[in-house]
Amino acid sequence: MKLSLALGIVSAMAQVGLAGKCLNSVPVSSAEDASVPGPYSTVPMPPQYIEPSTTAGPYSTVPMPSDFSPDYGVYSTAPMPSDFVYTNAPATEEEQLSTASSPEPDYSAAPTATTTTPPSGAAGAYQITLEQLNKAVPDRAADSSCGSAPYPDECVTNSRAVSAINNALTKYGISRRSEAVAVISLMAFESESWLYNKNHYPGNPGQGARNMQMYDYNSEYAKLLYPDKVAQVLASDSSNSTQQMNDVRDLVLGDNDSFGAGFWYLTVHASKYHNNANALRDGNSADFQDYVVTGVDAGWSDGRMTIWNSVNSALSA
Repeated sequence: MKLSLALGIVSAMAQVGLAGKCLNSVPVSSAEDASVPGPYSTVPMPPQYIEPSTTAGPYSTVPMPSDFSPDYGVYSTAPMPSDFVYTNAPATEEEQLSTASSPEPDYSAAPTATTTTPPSGAAGAYQITLEQLNKAVPDRAADSSCGSAPYPDECVTNSRAVSAINNALTKYGISRRSEAVAVISLMAFESESWLYNKNHYPGNPGQGARNMQMYDYNSEYAKLLYPDKVAQVLASDSSNSTQQMNDVRDLVLGDNDSFGAGFWYLTVHASKYHNNANALRDGNSADFQDYVVTGVDAGWSDGRMTIWNSVNSALSA
């Protein structure tokens, strides 16, 4: 009996040892790996680790409220619009936290988001210098060059025009030199080197700005920039009279708006010429003629080419 008891004890110890070897031979899963941070690890979590939120949200297990209506966005289940173009990566946790505490930006000076809203301005916008503009449009190089203007309140010199042009280049995201050359050339021709801001000959109602665009475009442009003011003008006269058309046009005759009109037109109504490697190619006069005749639907003359040559040469320096 003692021999049987001894054999039983030896057998039990052998089984325990074997079981221990089998347990030790099972690999530890990555979730249970004590060498990396995790719920089964004694290694401290990294400092940037953020515990999941206990309130409803994209990173939470708490159900969203019953009246939640998903909006378009990277965390939404709603389908994106068919014309949506994804341009930015989702914000990081750090960016989301910093943005949440930031004050709401003031968009009062920015164009209202409509179907005619041009592209946003960019830091890499093309810019010009006063020296370049004086070479491009020499008739307005001197500060006294508006002294004999038939409408002195409409004439501006290059020292005043250069900042408005640069503001427009930034606002409408013009990064290509060729586009700047084309629009500046068009405006210089149409306004007779910044002499006119309104159409006087033959005096078409509502026609003006430095690119001398027709009333329909000035009306659209003004509604984009100053919808409330346009509504007031239209409400005061429902007859679409000459005076009413001129009053709407006059809303966009300030320097920034007037010099910006040509770039707005390019990005909205002639957008196939904007940021297109096959259109308005750098230094290509035939492309400029195509833009004037087809993109702007204007007549062609040798005078346009003379001005384009001057602007193209000046902005190359």
